[in-house]
Amino acid sequence: MIEESIAKLEPDWKELERLTKELRSARAFRRADGETIARFAALYRSVCGDLALAEERRLPPGTIRYLNDLVGVAHNLLYRRQTFDRREFGRVFFFDAPRWLLTDAAFWAALALFWIPFWTCGAIAERNPDFARSVVGSEQLESLERMYSEPFEEMDAFDRVGMAAYYVQHNGGIGLECFALGALFAFPGLYVLAFNATALGVSFGYMSSGAVEAEVAARFAEFTTAHGPFELTAVVLSAAAGTRIGFGLIKTNGFARLDSARRAAIKASPAMVAAFLLFCGAALLEAFVSPRPTLFWGVFGDAAAIKRGIAILSSTLLVFYIVGLGGVSWAAKRGWISGASGEKEAKGARR
Repeated sequence: MIEESIAKLEPDWKELERLTKELRSARAFRRADGETIARFAALYRSVCGDLALAEERRLPPGTIRYLNDLVGVAHNLLYRRQTFDRREFGRVFFFDAPRWLLTDAAFWAALALFWIPFWTCGAIAERNPDFARSVVGSEQLESLERMYSEPFEEMDAFDRVGMAAYYVQHNGGIGLECFALGALFAFPGLYVLAFNATALGVSFGYMSSGAVEAEVAARFAEFTTAHGPFELTAVVLSAAAGTRIGFGLIKTNGFARLDSARRAAIKASPAMVAAFLLFCGAALLEAFVSPRPTLFWGVFGDAAAIKRGIAILSSTLLVFYIVGLGGVSWAAKRGWISGASGEKEAKGARR
């Protein structure tokens, strides 16, 4: 009777053993098609049941030991921690992530909720400085004017490194606040984003108004130009990532609330990675480019013109990354563009 039971179940055991050998490497596991992975998972569950039954019926120790080892190897393959793959990271970051951002409603909502108040309040404050004073206060605006009342001075490299670290901590803190509050059912993060957009827009508008001396206004504009696109976009991305998780808590689509938040976090992760990289890039520009009176020893023109060029270049790169690469990835996913990238995406969709 025992021999008959073993003979009946043994083909599944041998098939699972064969698949564990074929899928032992991480590369082989990733390249396997969906049917193979599904079969592997089904055999794993089946053999787990066989192991429990074998222990209950007190099958020979050798059989139990074989099944226990087989289940352990299969479990490690199915649930193992994925190793870092540079090619996989490149595909996700330059192919998948731009499409996720381009098609993410949370990103576009955060983008609109930042730039609309920013430009609206900035335009009002430029024409009516009293509006700026009523929003952010006279003391803050006077402090802002004092910061740019003196010409830029050269600093040693060590001090600039310290400035870069401070800017990462300070600006990253704003981003983390938008992210964390956004993950709290979305709306607190959106409120903080809109609040920061209003305060920044009012400050920029006031510094461009007739209430500020021309030299101070020009110095402020020169300082904020180079790093502005990276820094402000990073704040928007942080809020978008948190909002995505927050909406996952609100609209669960039938999942448990925690599971829905986890699924949303996976979709939000590219935005948070991009925000981190942009915060670091903005900090380096703010420390090593924005406050310098001359750049490249004055060979390529005045510093203000170079900083404007950097802002235009960085803005172009951001648009190309989200709209350009995102559009190509979206078209490839829909089968409108053929090629290696589209094949990889189709393979990932089958999984």
